Amino acid sequence: MSQRELKVFLQNQVFKKSTKLKGKFAPFSEIIDNELRVLKIRDIYYLSENLKNFYLVIVKNYSKHPKERYFLAALLASQSSDLLVILANKFAQKHTLKLVQYAINPKQLRISLISLKEIEKIEDYSFSVELLKEFRTTFRNILGKIKNTLE
Repeated sequence: MSQRELKVFLQNQVFKKSTKLKGKFAPFSEIIDNELRVLKIRDIYYLSENLKNFYLVIVKNYSKHPKERYFLAALLASQSSDLLVILANKFAQKHTLKLVQYAINPKQLRISLISLKEIEKIEDYSFSVELLKEFRTTFRNILGKIKNTLE
């Protein structure tokens, strides 16, 4: 029942205030029980209202239940590198976030660093927003310290 409530909440509260991105998107993959599972992307919404550089990603699940999975995504860096992934990895593991190097805009060749948090209940949405905001702030502070050290 909570999956249905989440879908209604997202349709009424989130989708109306966001912009749906167009184009074909490459799938995500995750490792489950030492097996690579592909999550095909159905839709990506840019959450422009009050959440700059946040996206809602809807994927088709590899299993039949639930049929769809929802991920809140925050853009950490517009151009990713292995160094940035290493810097972000500790916070992501501590808070069970996923890091993805992904081209959010399929027309550009630029690969971005994105942090994902799965939303399974309505309550997860606001918690995930705050967690991803904190992650982005922490990540930017780390980059600022490195920049100041190099200067």
